[in-house]
Amino acid sequence: MATPIQLIRQQSRGLRTSFQTIIRFRRELFAHWPRLLVAIVCALGYTGMRLAEPWPLKFIFDNVLINQPLVTPSAWLNGILENDRTRVLMLAVGAVIVIAMLRGVFYYFQSVLTTRVGQEVVIKIRQQLFTHVQRLSLRFHNQSSTGDLLTRFTGDINNLRQLLAASLLSLISESIIIIGFITVMFIMDWRLALLAVVTMPAIFTLLVFYSSRIRTAARKQRRREGELASRLHETLSGIHIVQMFAREKEEEDRLRGLNKRSLRAGLRATRLEGQLNQGVELSVAIGMGLTLWVGANQVIAGRLTPGELIVFVTYMQSFYRPLRRLSRVAERASKASSCVDRITDVLDQEPDIRGGRTNAGRLNGEIRFNNVSFSYDDGSEVVREIDLTVGRHQTVALVGPSGAGKSTLVSLVPRLYDPSEGSVTIDGQDIRAFTLKSLRDNISVVPQDGILFAGTIRENIAYGKPEASDEEISAAAEDANIHDFIVSLPDGYETVISERGISLSGGQQQRLAIARALVKAAPIVLLDEPTTGLDAESEQLVLTALDRLLAGRTAIVVAHRLETIRRADMIA
Repeated sequence: MATPIQLIRQQSRGLRTSFQTIIRFRRELFAHWPRLLVAIVCALGYTGMRLAEPWPLKFIFDNVLINQPLVTPSAWLNGILENDRTRVLMLAVGAVIVIAMLRGVFYYFQSVLTTRVGQEVVIKIRQQLFTHVQRLSLRFHNQSSTGDLLTRFTGDINNLRQLLAASLLSLISESIIIIGFITVMFIMDWRLALLAVVTMPAIFTLLVFYSSRIRTAARKQRRREGELASRLHETLSGIHIVQMFAREKEEEDRLRGLNKRSLRAGLRATRLEGQLNQGVELSVAIGMGLTLWVGANQVIAGRLTPGELIVFVTYMQSFYRPLRRLSRVAERASKASSCVDRITDVLDQEPDIRGGRTNAGRLNGEIRFNNVSFSYDDGSEVVREIDLTVGRHQTVALVGPSGAGKSTLVSLVPRLYDPSEGSVTIDGQDIRAFTLKSLRDNISVVPQDGILFAGTIRENIAYGKPEASDEEISAAAEDANIHDFIVSLPDGYETVISERGISLSGGQQQRLAIARALVKAAPIVLLDEPTTGLDAESEQLVLTALDRLLAGRTAIVVAHRLETIRRADMIA
C-alpha cells in the first residue's frame, strides 16, 4: 500500500494532469468564454444568496421571538421598522422569499449555461477526435480494437464533459462558497470557526487517499467496457458465421464472462466511492457535534445570541454541503481523468503517413516499385526487394499463396502504408511528394468484400465522387451490370441498404463497388480478389463489369481465380 506522501504525490500528478487537460482543450473551452463568464457571475450571485440565506432567521429569533431591539446601519430602515415585531417578521419573511427566488434564478442560468458549454465542447472534441482517427494509418487501426475506439468516442468523451465544464465550474463556485462561509464565520466567532474547519485536513486526507484508487478502478472499468463493446461489434458483424456454426451459446457464455469482469471493475469503483463518502460524512458529523457543544455553552453564558448560533449552525451545514459536493467533484474528476488519458492517448498518436506538398493533378498511371521492402512492427518482412513496373493502361495480376504480401504491396500505392525500404513512383515521381488527397483522387479501389456503407444505393455509388450527376451514376451502374437490379427495387437508387451491405448478395455488393470505382473514373484501379466467393453466374457478371472498368486504365489485381488472371497483361 502506498504511503501518505506517495498518495499526495499521486494526487498532485492527477491535479497537474487535470490542469494540463484544461490547457490542452482551452481553445474549445474558452471559445465559449461569454457564456462561461455569465455562468461565473451567476455562481457568485448564487454564493451571495447562500450567504444571506440564514440572516432572516436571526432577526426572527432575536428581534421577533426574544424581542431584542433591532438597530440597523440605515436610519431610514430603523424608522420604518420602529422595533415593531410584526414589521420585522414581515421583512424577514419577504427576505426569505426574495433570496430563494434569486438563488433559484442564479442556479438555473448557471446550470443551463454550463451544460450547454459542456455539450458544445463535447461535440467539438468528438469531431476533432474523429478527424484525427481518420488520418491515422492502417498500422494504428490494425493494432486497435474497434469497440474500444467506439467507447472513447462515446462514454469517455461524455465523462470528459464533466471535467472540462460542469466539474470545473462546480469547483470554482463551491470554492467561492466555502471561502465566503469561512470568512463570515471567523468574523462572527473565531473560536467556533476554528472548530468548524478542524475536520478539513481529515477530509483532504480522505480525498487524497481515495481519488487515485478511484481513478485506477475507473480506468480499468472503461477498459473492460471497451473489450465488451469490441466483442459485441465483432459478434454482430459476423452474426451469419455465428449462426451457421451454431455458436450462439458459446458467444453468450463469452459475453457473460466479459460482463462479469466489467461488473467487478464497476463495483470496485463504486465501493471506493462509498468508502470515501462514508469517511467524509463521519468527519462532518464530528465537526458539527463539537461546534454545537461549544456554541450552546456560549449561548448559555450570554456571549452569543440564539439567532447568531442559528446563523452559525446554518453556515456550518452550508459550509459542509459544498465540501461534500467537492468530494463528489473529486470523484468525477478522478473518473474523468482516466477518460481524458484514453482520449489524449489517441490524439497524441502521430500519423505514420504524412502527405507531401505537390498536387498530383491527373496522373497517366505508370507505376514503378523500386527495390521495395516492407516489414510490420513485429519485424516480420512480408515484401522483400520488389522491382516491378506497371505500364500505363496495363493490367498486372499479382498471384501467390496467401500471406505472400500481395495485398500489402497493393496498399503501398495509395500510401495506406509506406515501404520500409525503396520507393514507389507514379509517372516517375515519388508518391511521397504528392498530397495524400491528390494521390488518392487518382486511384479507385474494389476490395475483396465490397465494403458498402449504410445509406442509399445512390450515395454508395457516388461515394468517391459526391458531385456525380444522376446520368453518371446510372451509366456506371449499367457498366457494372447492376442497373437492372437497382431499378427493380421499389425505391430504385434511393433504396437504403444496411451496414456493410449485408442485405445484398456478394455479387451485388461487388458490382456496386465496381460502379463506385467507375463513377470516380480514376486512371489507376486496385482490385483485391474481386471474384472470391461468388457463384458462376455472379462471377461472370462481375468479370464483364471488370472488363469495362479496366479498359483504358492502369490496374493491379490481386487474384487467385484463373478467369481473373487471364484478363491481365502481365502476371507477377
